[in-house]
Amino acid sequence: MILKFFELNKISKNTIFHLLYGKNEGLKSECINEIVKKNDGKVFNYDEIQIKDEVETFYESILSGSLFENNKIIIINRTTDKLYPVIQNLIERNITNIKIIINAGILETKSKLRSLFEKNKELICIPTYPDNKDTLSRLAVTLFKKENISISHQNINLIVEKCNEDRSNLKNEIEKIINFLKNKKIISPEAILKLINSKENFELSELINNCLAKNKNKTINILNENNYNSEDCIIILRAFLSKAKRILKL
Repeated sequence: MILKFFELNKISKNTIFHLLYGKNEGLKSECINEIVKKNDGKVFNYDEIQIKDEVETFYESILSGSLFENNKIIIINRTTDKLYPVIQNLIERNITNIKIIINAGILETKSKLRSLFEKNKELICIPTYPDNKDTLSRLAVTLFKKENISISHQNINLIVEKCNEDRSNLKNEIEKIINFLKNKKIISPEAILKLINSKENFELSELINNCLAKNKNKTINILNENNYNSEDCIIILRAFLSKAKRILKL
């Protein structure tokens, strides 16, 4: 059965198998943490390669009972269709007191694993598609509201632009801002820029001078440490062309 990430509350307590697939690692981590939180049990992490190399040992370790481990949560990372026979075997065993979370990457439409989970109502399948700027903006608004922090749409856009459409990066930047504010509730765009850039912006002229002087390492460092907007880029190009023409005339 297919569920969206915001439908996790619909998952029954009796559900054993959960499949999460897609590119959005940040969202997958959120979903996995939420599933783990809702279920008591000791967490065990495995990789597909580890299981394939020692299948019988894997079966024994997760299926063996223990007075100290009445409930187990098994997370299988980096899963592909190569593990399909193992998952199918576990499903057929009608296991109890175990939650199995399968963390897969991109699974094509023809994937056996994906098809198995999508068609069976007792199995949960959660696709995690890449975030876009709109979803990240909404997430940012929610996180700031939770902390009772007032922030403009302009500042939200500024933070989202810096995150390369990755919600993990977004959360890290927001956490820095929340820690910076402490008892304050308002933050300026200038303060945000200082927080989300690891260093102060270099002067545009410094970038141009180092580029023309062929100081490769310094030029790369300046580019990596700055957040140039479209206006800055136009200024850089014009200044670069102007200086280059002067040098050629010498």
